[in-house]
Amino acid sequence: MSDAPPSGLRWRLLRGYLRRELPGWGWLYTRLGGNDERRWRNAGIVELRGKLDGYRVPLDLSNWSERLSWFLGRYHDLPLLLALRASLRPGDAFVDIGANLGMLALPACRLVGPAGSVLACEPNPALAQRLERLARDNGIAELRVAATALGSAPGQAELMVFDGHSGWGSLVAAAPDGRPTTSQVSVPVSTGDALLADHPAERPLVLKIDVEGFEVPALHGLRQTIARHRPLIFIEAVEDHQRRAGHSLAELRGELEPHGYRGYCLAVRRAGLSGQRLEFSPFRGDPEQPPDVLYVPADGPLRARVAELLPRGS
Repeated sequence: MSDAPPSGLRWRLLRGYLRRELPGWGWLYTRLGGNDERRWRNAGIVELRGKLDGYRVPLDLSNWSERLSWFLGRYHDLPLLLALRASLRPGDAFVDIGANLGMLALPACRLVGPAGSVLACEPNPALAQRLERLARDNGIAELRVAATALGSAPGQAELMVFDGHSGWGSLVAAAPDGRPTTSQVSVPVSTGDALLADHPAERPLVLKIDVEGFEVPALHGLRQTIARHRPLIFIEAVEDHQRRAGHSLAELRGELEPHGYRGYCLAVRRAGLSGQRLEFSPFRGDPEQPPDVLYVPADGPLRARVAELLPRGS
């Protein structure tokens, strides 16, 4: 391949195919070199106008996650995006814990609308500043950024940023797959209960927690909020991340299931030429299950929003 990305004809054609999410797009992307890190090392910054939310986002094509988002026109985690679409309503509050680049916070802003609110919690100072610029440049008044990690108690912690993807930053010192550490910075730690102490009881609340193994401490610091508001909770459940942080999937389940929550893994199945259908299956704490999990309270209006999608008998 001699075309220089992203301006070559084959890349424009590939992007058009991927944006429509036609059958075999993943195979084609890999086959044509979309995952070839050497090819994209100096590809530079491009602007994406998200196909789901319409917001403008600068993306670094040398980063595999941002590159894939540029080709698809959306965040690459489709099950999570579809589940947010099913869960959020205008006027809701969404808290994105571990917001990274804002690729979930932005579509959430579109879903909750001007009457709603989105709180993006991101301890990495560079990413928090980037989120603030996104809110300012796109005129999103409902997006607020909290430059803090969430844990079981307030304090300070060391954030490790690992090579390969900004989303791999973690309060856990051990890197995923032995990747080198590119930077280390001291960051504030807050509790979710403190951040959400004034959240109105009548406003529906949806949480998403993806903090690379620190999910259990984050849930510790959200116990009062969870008991009071019974939110829907999206959570990343990866055994390797939990183990590196000194926790487990069993411990994660123990934070929620004794209190009337049940977890469901998220997946998608193709429906037609370019459609995708969201599917739920019971979360058993099996490391081989899909990592995106939605925890649903046993009753209440938020459960009713997703009840039709849950497995029969849930």
